[in-house]
Amino acid sequence: MIRQQAAGSCTIEIRNLQRKHRIDQGLIRDKSRAILSLCGLKDAELSILIVNNQRIRVLNKKYRGIDRPTDVLSFPMTGTEFNSVPPMQPLLLGDVVLSMEKIESQAREQGHSAECELMMLLTHGILHLIGYDHERSSQEERRMRKKEGIILAKL
Repeated sequence: MIRQQAAGSCTIEIRNLQRKHRIDQGLIRDKSRAILSLCGLKDAELSILIVNNQRIRVLNKKYRGIDRPTDVLSFPMTGTEFNSVPPMQPLLLGDVVLSMEKIESQAREQGHSAECELMMLLTHGILHLIGYDHERSSQEERRMRKKEGIILAKL
């Protein structure tokens, strides 16, 4: 687990509970901070959990009622729209859970690197934590996809 924070910066806690795929926790931490910064967040806390398909399947079934592995799950701390959250220092965002097995297989299917897939899903998960939700409406899906594109182009 890595937990680092500098004054006025974001705290990123990373736990890797899978052993099959190599993880660069420093890269994940740095990219998470960059994503948060691109979203205008300078003082926030975020937890990232890296798991295998079996573990994410259990979480997906328990919290979404879907009995299959998924690539990313987000668990917002507030349960409300990001913009309606009263200012806290630091802002507690919540948890992003990523399946490295899914990331690796989807990267192969899409013909790009696992790192590229990881960055897309990390961005997606963090955007969910701050109130973006592509499942709410087609307009919200377009809004979220646009923000993802902007962030990924700058990463």
